Amino acid sequence: MARHMVHVSETLTVAVHSLQGLKTQQEDFAGQYLQQMSNSNAKSNFHFQLQLLQSLLSRSESNKARLQNEITLAFNAEAQRDSRVQVRIADEARKKTASMKAIAVVTMIFLPSTFVATFFSMSFFHFDPPNTIGTRFMHFLNPIKPVMGSHCGEYCSLSGEEMMQGVCIDKDVPPNRGRVTCGAIQPRVLHTNPRWIAPMPKELAPALTLLDLVATVNVTGDSNIYKAGRIGNHHVVMATLPKIGLGGIHSVAAGMHASFQNLKHLLLVGIGGGIPDYAHGEQMVLGDVVVSRQVEHLDCGRRTPTRFEHTRQTYSPSPALMKAVNTLSSTHLLHGTRIPGTLQEIRTKLRQTIQETSEDPDPDLDRLFDPDYHHKDDAKLCGNCCNIERSKSRQERGRKASRERDSPLIHYGIVGSGNSLVVGSKDRELFYREFGTICFEMEAAALMEYRCLVIRGICDYSDSHKNKAWQTYAAATAAAYAQELVMTLPAPVQEESSTRQDRNTVDTTSHVHWTVYRSRNPLFAGRDDTLRELEATIREVVNGSSYREQCSIVISGMGGQDVSTTSSAKNDFLNIAKKLGIHAESMEEARQGLANVKETWLLVLDNADDPDVDYQCYFPSGLLGVVLLTSRNSECHRYASKRELAVELEGLPESDARELLLHATDTPQEQWHTFHDDAQRVVTLLQSHPLALIQAGAYISRAHCTLAEYSRVFHRQRTRLLRFRPSQAQSRYRDVYATFEASADLLQLSQTEAAKDALDLLSMLGICAPSRLPLGQLFEAGWAGAQDILSRDDDGYIGNLTPWHVSHLPPLLQPDADAWDPFRLVEAVRLLKAFSLVSVDTDDDSLSVSMHPLTNAWALDRLATAAQHNAWLATGCLVAVSYYYYTSWWKLGRQLHPHVRALTSLDMDVMFASKPQTKVSSIIEACARFLERMRDDAKAKNLMDNLLAFLSLDPMTVDARWVSIYDITAQILMDFGKAQKAVFLLEQVVQIQEQTLAEDDPDRLTSQHQLARAYLENRQGEVAIHLLKLVVRIRKQILTKDNLDRLNSQHELASAYLENRQVEKAVVLLELVVQKKEQTLAENDPDRLNSQYELASAYLKNGQIEKAVVLLELVVKIEEQTLTEDNPDQLASQQQLAIAYLENGQSEKAAVLLEQVVQIEDHTLAENHPDRLSSQHNLATLFWNLGRREDALHLMRHVVGVQRTVLDEGHPKRENSERWLKEWEDEMNETKAAENREI
Repeated sequence: MARHMVHVSETLTVAVHSLQGLKTQQEDFAGQYLQQMSNSNAKSNFHFQLQLLQSLLSRSESNKARLQNEITLAFNAEAQRDSRVQVRIADEARKKTASMKAIAVVTMIFLPSTFVATFFSMSFFHFDPPNTIGTRFMHFLNPIKPVMGSHCGEYCSLSGEEMMQGVCIDKDVPPNRGRVTCGAIQPRVLHTNPRWIAPMPKELAPALTLLDLVATVNVTGDSNIYKAGRIGNHHVVMATLPKIGLGGIHSVAAGMHASFQNLKHLLLVGIGGGIPDYAHGEQMVLGDVVVSRQVEHLDCGRRTPTRFEHTRQTYSPSPALMKAVNTLSSTHLLHGTRIPGTLQEIRTKLRQTIQETSEDPDPDLDRLFDPDYHHKDDAKLCGNCCNIERSKSRQERGRKASRERDSPLIHYGIVGSGNSLVVGSKDRELFYREFGTICFEMEAAALMEYRCLVIRGICDYSDSHKNKAWQTYAAATAAAYAQELVMTLPAPVQEESSTRQDRNTVDTTSHVHWTVYRSRNPLFAGRDDTLRELEATIREVVNGSSYREQCSIVISGMGGQDVSTTSSAKNDFLNIAKKLGIHAESMEEARQGLANVKETWLLVLDNADDPDVDYQCYFPSGLLGVVLLTSRNSECHRYASKRELAVELEGLPESDARELLLHATDTPQEQWHTFHDDAQRVVTLLQSHPLALIQAGAYISRAHCTLAEYSRVFHRQRTRLLRFRPSQAQSRYRDVYATFEASADLLQLSQTEAAKDALDLLSMLGICAPSRLPLGQLFEAGWAGAQDILSRDDDGYIGNLTPWHVSHLPPLLQPDADAWDPFRLVEAVRLLKAFSLVSVDTDDDSLSVSMHPLTNAWALDRLATAAQHNAWLATGCLVAVSYYYYTSWWKLGRQLHPHVRALTSLDMDVMFASKPQTKVSSIIEACARFLERMRDDAKAKNLMDNLLAFLSLDPMTVDARWVSIYDITAQILMDFGKAQKAVFLLEQVVQIQEQTLAEDDPDRLTSQHQLARAYLENRQGEVAIHLLKLVVRIRKQILTKDNLDRLNSQHELASAYLENRQVEKAVVLLELVVQKKEQTLAENDPDRLNSQYELASAYLKNGQIEKAVVLLELVVKIEEQTLTEDNPDQLASQQQLAIAYLENGQSEKAAVLLEQVVQIEDHTLAENHPDRLSSQHNLATLFWNLGRREDALHLMRHVVGVQRTVLDEGHPKRENSERWLKEWEDEMNETKAAENREI
């Protein structure tokens, strides 16, 4: 009766305030309309109703029993008479304002929903009341502070007191905006939304982490304090107890039932004691979960002088709850449970101080003591007072007591409840034998009338050995199960408005409210220009623009949210129809019904990512609506009604990115300037990726590291940092890697050849670097190389590459095809681009791709070791085959360089995971040769050192099985000025090959050629010339005059003549070589240019300066047209041309060119790189000749200092630089001494 009187009072309060609001609308909007109609009686009706209701309200405290009848009579008498007038007022109000009815949010979003929420919370939607665009959108889009009352079945953004007054005011907007009335016009949610009681705060805390849009709720007349929010599609209200036990929970449950009558189900979720073994050897361990099939009241009965006689009093959960429990149990049997992932989610949201206690404790802490062994000292823990030998560990209890981490078992059975704890093993066993009770707690018995479901995490064994170490974890496991159960319940069913007359007509007099499930992200930054443009576009439609077709906007970019399905779209369209009162049994009927709505509307289609779906089928027809589609698939731009309405979101500008990062670190804004440089380093590292910046800020704010330390920590713990989930402002997938994985999941689900190729290509790109990769040319070169290998005899393979390597090329290359066909490659790249996993360009008429650095990191980290090995093998075979067989490889050198570095940066264990060592070694050798040719000497040396160590080979003793490895190692030693060591190795190589290979074997001749070069570097010119003559003689016998190998041997012999100061012989031989190459090779062929370069150098030494200048200018001109500015061949030619200019008296031109070379090399080569040191040496010499003697001395001292650390004593280049420096210093000293004598 008391509760009924409270409801009467509440209803009167709502009615009074509703009529006051109606009176205000009359005065503001309908006064003139009513006067024109001469309907004075209509005006007085408002005053009459208002006075009557106020009178009834004043009498309600003394005579509430009669009020319900009177209020009913009042409404029946007056509401019918004035309904037409009120409808006209509402119609006139809508005509005077450009209203926009927000119709739907179809949950398919790809882009951060924070962007969409930010867009919708702009001032555009803040029209002054009673404009319906303001009222509807503010309730629709602002962060919800949910509250439910007995008169209102839907969540509203208002406090309990405001709800009783019948007015909803959003606190996040000014008082004159966002006002929403609630009451009969709200749809009423029936039966499936649960109430949730967690008896203790430690049981409530993990539960709250599972709610979206959490709010504190106070209801007038109810002393309880509630927490409200959402789990999936369900509204949930939670409460805790003022004290544990039957008395404490009864009052809370009664208040909750009175305040939230439309929430039918009741869950009791917390911790309890369990029985360790029951029913055919089943084992229960700490952390497991017990779900009640029945509750036994343990205190019912009578006490006799000798004993307590128990009277059985039980109840079972409601049939609907038991149906959900059984359904979830079946799901667990088929697919397993979500509890492990939910537990991790709970931990990320709990405060640091209790995160550790929510971890799954060490299994060794779970000890089951003997039934007859009692706890010794209540003031101490078991470990400090009890005999551990009187207990069993999980392992000792057997296999059924074993658990994986965060994988509790779910037990179903009878829960015993009483006013006192069961704290003895004797009582525990007695209750089990008598009633079958497997869990014990202190609250459920008081909830019989509510048919409550009990969910308890087991924290002890209901004996004297209480274990608080398990309480927080047990509370978390219970909450995790309860969340999964709630999401198993059927979706809420809504009653239609009782005033609806025609199901096929939208009632434009009612406000329809619903909620965007994700609120605006407080860390949102940037995108101001995009937001303004979108606002202007929608304003134009709302204000009745000249749009002659439906306005469709598409936003695309790097993804980060959930992926929708056709079934979810269908359900959402049907829900839209339900809210609007449109009779629809299919998605098509709902879509057509929306198209027929006569007011402007907005439809948001989110996560339209699937490239195989035509999303046009979701677009309602009509000119009154705006469709906003978001997708990570850039191909969806075709759905935009205008090209300018297709918005591609790129990374944040650096200033916005720094702001986002510093905001996420919780750094006070007044201190931001002091962290500018540290923040900029992190922004550069993460390439302005918004979610990665938020994760970095959260990691720093939790004191795991400082902002200055983050870059260093990132390189050590990249995967951990990119999977770190912030507690606030989360994306739906919570971390960066999960956003990318959503795209891979879609590709995985597709069974098409293109999807499989795309996944294979994605793995290969993860092995490479994120920078631009010329895929088209690389794959075409790989196909050409495969044809060459397959056509050769068994002993004719180059670089030890065989058909085995061809068989491990990526399938999409189709190495056995008759002609190169890029179709499969193009299709695979198109799919990756569609999911924003790669960027594509065709600037040089060839297909090239690049990746965001974080996408590239994810593509590698997502692969298990075996998958990494397979991806490395496919990529390595492609690089090796194309390197040896692609004549234009040198053009791509700088583009491919970072990718070969990345390819060779994996652990040797990954490279050699399962394949023959000789085959894998051939790939590594090809990469080392490429790195050496690109003059990345340090990387090449490191690679070969690692290979020798992995194969357990002595670096200075040649193993006959691995001759090719030592051949490359010797070349790298020469690059580092270790000519003596190179000679030592190559002499061993040549000796082995002379014993095993024929005199004219190409490999033997190549090694002799290499040894001759080493002799030259070691200043053994005569020996080198003798050996090279032998090589040239043999190649003359077996090769044609224009054979490239024969010409290269002659080229090398001429170089030996040049080093040995036999300049004229060198010139004659080089002129012959150049003539032949000019007849057979293209103008830009690297071998031709190399010989022209060498001939120009010979001209210089022979005093033919003008010839040298002309030839070098030709070489430089061609290389500048075909090579990048930092290509080592081009830089060497430019340096030699500068020397020629200097010899020709063109000192200024020489200085300009040489300074340019040095500047480029300073940015691209290591400090001790031989080419960089050579250029600096020549520039120092030029400075000296130009009279810039201080500059010359400074630069030459630097060169000599570095050469002393990398070149052996006596090395000709080191000796040359030291000689020049000494001469200059002596000359400077003499000059200073002469000046002093004059003074």
